Amino acid sequence: MANEIGAMLNDIGNILARDSAYPLDGTFLYVEAGRGWVDMSIFKDLGDHLLYRDPMDGLSSALLSLWDTEEPAKRWFAMQYRIEGSKFDVSFTYEPLDPETSTIDRCDVILRQHYGNKQVVYPPLE
Repeated sequence: MANEIGAMLNDIGNILARDSAYPLDGTFLYVEAGRGWVDMSIFKDLGDHLLYRDPMDGLSSALLSLWDTEEPAKRWFAMQYRIEGSKFDVSFTYEPLDPETSTIDRCDVILRQHYGNKQVVYPPLE
């Protein structure tokens, strides 16, 4: 199963690489998931700021497949996927998340842990 999960994580990196407007190096993906749903945020580290990017086609289903692959008692609640150079690093949170804290607030805390007080630039609302 470890080989299957490794291949799925590699596929997620390949999906993230489809965003050809910015380099893959410096990509950070934060995900929260549960049965039948996934919430994700993608950021590009552009040096002096982080740029939020919209998810690309196929990413939700790849993340749900990854989540579904785990045994029900061992499924993660959140994942951090960071690309540096040509390698990726992944960490999972297996403890239940605080229902009183929003995904946005948790993501903000994690971004500060990784990137300090870098400004996050979001696309204009349409």
